[in-house]
Amino acid sequence: MQEDPTQETSEALPAVVEPVALAAPASKRGRGRPRKNDAAPLTLEKIKLPRGRQAGYRVPTFADLDELTVEDFSFVRGVVNGMSPHDAYARFYGNIHFDSQGAPLVPHGATLKTTFDQLEQRILATAQASEDKRLQLAAAVISQTIPDEGAEADKRDINEIYEAWFDSLPSADYYGEAELPARFQEYLQDNGIEIRAALSSEVSRAVIIDRKVKAINELQTILAYRPRPDADTSIWLAGTLASTLAQMQITTLRQLVKFIGATGRNWHRKVPRLGPIRAARLQAWLSEHADTVGRIQNTGPAWAPYVPLKSALVPLKRASGSVVDLVPEPGGALALPASHRPGWDIAPLELLQVPARLDGQEGLFRVRGPNLYEAKTDLDAITVWLRSFQVADKTRTFEAYRREAERFLIWCYSIAHVAVSSVSIGHAQAYQAFLKQIPAELIGADRVTRDDPRWKPWRGQLSAKSQTYALTVIKLMYQALMRHAYLTGNPFSSLKSEAVMDRTMDTSRSLNTGDVEWLNKLMERRKQSAKNGASEQNAIEGAEAPCPTLMQARTRRLDLLLELLLRTGMRLEEVATSDASSIATAEVDGHPAPGHFVMEVVGKGKKVRTIYLPAKVKELIDLHHHDVERLIEKAEGPHSPRLLAFRSERPLISSLTGFATNTSMAPANTGNRAFALGKHGIYKTLKHFLRTAAKRDLTTLKREHAKVKTALTSATKQGDVKEVARLQVEVRRLAEDAKVALRRMTFSTHWMRHTFAKEVIRRNPGSDGLNQAKHALGHASIATTGAYLRQDASSLVKAMAKVNPLGT
Repeated sequence: MQEDPTQETSEALPAVVEPVALAAPASKRGRGRPRKNDAAPLTLEKIKLPRGRQAGYRVPTFADLDELTVEDFSFVRGVVNGMSPHDAYARFYGNIHFDSQGAPLVPHGATLKTTFDQLEQRILATAQASEDKRLQLAAAVISQTIPDEGAEADKRDINEIYEAWFDSLPSADYYGEAELPARFQEYLQDNGIEIRAALSSEVSRAVIIDRKVKAINELQTILAYRPRPDADTSIWLAGTLASTLAQMQITTLRQLVKFIGATGRNWHRKVPRLGPIRAARLQAWLSEHADTVGRIQNTGPAWAPYVPLKSALVPLKRASGSVVDLVPEPGGALALPASHRPGWDIAPLELLQVPARLDGQEGLFRVRGPNLYEAKTDLDAITVWLRSFQVADKTRTFEAYRREAERFLIWCYSIAHVAVSSVSIGHAQAYQAFLKQIPAELIGADRVTRDDPRWKPWRGQLSAKSQTYALTVIKLMYQALMRHAYLTGNPFSSLKSEAVMDRTMDTSRSLNTGDVEWLNKLMERRKQSAKNGASEQNAIEGAEAPCPTLMQARTRRLDLLLELLLRTGMRLEEVATSDASSIATAEVDGHPAPGHFVMEVVGKGKKVRTIYLPAKVKELIDLHHHDVERLIEKAEGPHSPRLLAFRSERPLISSLTGFATNTSMAPANTGNRAFALGKHGIYKTLKHFLRTAAKRDLTTLKREHAKVKTALTSATKQGDVKEVARLQVEVRRLAEDAKVALRRMTFSTHWMRHTFAKEVIRRNPGSDGLNQAKHALGHASIATTGAYLRQDASSLVKAMAKVNPLGT
């Protein structure tokens, strides 16, 4: 625990170096004035000092501490990472050491070097004196000597290669620190990148710098003396300023932060002899430490900037049609802007207020008698029809149908000026034509809430398929109104829809043999990296780690996701909402089949189906759950309520958020369940892994392509025909490989489902395979499953290739 800096210590450590005072300005030599060595000695009476404070003078704002602060660690880290000492000092001490104009006050270069050496030695000595093994390991890293810097060209080349490789890793902890050099060397060898001895030295230099920076970060987390909300201002601020604040009843940093937030942007005017420059630096320093002292609430009228008023003579203009009228509420006590009231021109369904002449009570095609909706107006009948989907928990259908219904109503009321129950075939044809070219005033590009005045019914022009869908929904609405004795006819039943290309399902988005091999290699490398990371952890702790590393747990979860999606064909939402409670041993011919499992899944429309679960997938589920349990035990102990809750819930895929530290964890934001990884989390996890790997391949291919193009240019100039032909073939091959990499960047969870479906049909030809695929995928219609047969043209190509009537 850090000692209070106000207490005396038995061994005084070197303090942070004070800024060097600026020298007094030299007197300007007048024309014809003798030089200094020829001038007569000046007496004190002859020297005229300028009135006021001498240049460079500043009233101190911060106290001098003997403790290691965040600024000290940041300065050392910046220099180690390649910043010049001058730039690092100005960047990290700029809010503490500054001149009368607010500019950073940086000491002389030699003093800066001494400052850096002293701070590095203090950090090293403090870490070595600690009994914490982690601090001692970090101290050993800091004590390493960084090799001399190579030539600028070599440094730039190797840094670009290393940064590109490191940025392509899925996460910063993908490899352990100890294995970074070896993995980078493997990367260079795999990609045929040859480096000279100077570049090899630069690799070692870059790795050592990276290790030292991480070690400094770890030491800063534990050793840095940070400002706290309850700390006295006298500890951190200069004596004169602390005394002034104390007279204002501000004695802690928390009180200072609250005072600044409550007073506003000109808070310094309330503090005598502070001034705007020192106040700005003090406020910036508090903002840098907002995580510990609290954030300044810089919102509200007191923080509003006052812009000078601009005036100009302009001619009067006629009021536009967008003038907002104030409409009195019933009773006359309140008047609201008309734009905030329900309207009948452009408004969502729930805010529509239809004028009596268009409400449909006197509609031309109304049934003159009672109706099953018990509706008096068109809007009442449509609302009851939509509510039937909401009551049936068909949320997506309700939202889609409501969108099309309110669009049609807006057209009826604001464009056609006709009641829904008076729409004829001519009106229906006019609406069909309207959908082909929607007016710009009805289209909104911004995503806003439904009660926002900027809300618009359309987001853009509709495709032919979307137009057909809109007309189909309105046709279904009129059918329902007829069926429930509200209308006498359906004007949309006679419309002829434009033929559109059938794109019901793109089942070509599936993995081929090459993709599967690529995926297997990726997982092997990922597993090996996780294994190496565990070995490193065991070596540090001196025994087998009692808990898996976070990378190991994530790797096993990723492996489970891929196996689950590719071998069961489950939908993304099904994976996110399923749990392990329904897993049971499968029965074959009425007898249990050990090693084979089944699981119940709730699919679309709340339909429950049973899917086959391979033994490997069941094993991966158990391993994943075991990882989560051990991580919870490590963080909260074996009797943690969260552990009991997890064992009770047992989601199929669990979130690993919050396990990076040993602190107690709040439930992750994963949806309605406390531990399950939501569908968005599952999608992002898999998408990031696949996209990053494909992007890494694409970067390598681009680099190779550039080399081949250079060689091709050289061979062309030399007239080497054979080499030109060979290189042209290589260019085409790299271009094809780049297309493959771009395609793999689009892989997603649904590609896995399509791959599973095609594999089921391929291994089980005929109607049996089609029925099995239909059941496994949860399709309501066999026609949907049949799309996989139509898309897979492999058998057609093989059969037609044998047909040759000419015999040539």
